[in-house]
Amino acid sequence: MKLKDLKSPYLDFHPRRSIGLMVKRGEITRIKKGLYVLGEKSNQRFSREVLSNLIYGPSYVSLEYALFFHGLIPERVEVITAVATKKKKEFETPVGLFTYEHLNIEAYPWGVSLVEIDQGITCMIASPEKALLDTISLRIKSGVEVSDLKNILFHDLRIDPGQFSELDSKKLIDLSSQYKNKSIKVFAHYMKLRG
Repeated sequence: MKLKDLKSPYLDFHPRRSIGLMVKRGEITRIKKGLYVLGEKSNQRFSREVLSNLIYGPSYVSLEYALFFHGLIPERVEVITAVATKKKKEFETPVGLFTYEHLNIEAYPWGVSLVEIDQGITCMIASPEKALLDTISLRIKSGVEVSDLKNILFHDLRIDPGQFSELDSKKLIDLSSQYKNKSIKVFAHYMKLRG
């Protein structure tokens, strides 16, 4: 039997047509051009955190999602928030919303590691300290005063005070030196005052 005599949609030799057919049948789901996950009919699970690293990169999970992941904020965060060195971007996909904020290359690599999300599944994610600093850098306007910081951290950002006290103060101060951001400088001063 010749290969061309087989009646399989996967032996079509027209990859786009085959992929389109698989999407139509629900066998795979298109996340973005060139990136697919197994469809709902499959029992295979995928990690949205890993997808975040793949959709737009280089990037790592940070900001509100990482704060939630590390238990620093009480609210569940559905949007996967990430940081990249490229421009700010947002991707609405069939598996959720993924947002990316731009961070300067000087501050980008510090405090990020490969973390196991689920049995053998790993992704790049900010440490708790790094996620907090990214959030301060990207969400708090410059001009903030040290006297305002406690209210901003525990009221506006909803950081859990107990979890905050467990953060590594030395790591926070060391990492803050990588940022060229006025809000981070104020935060570093606040941390030094706390002792």
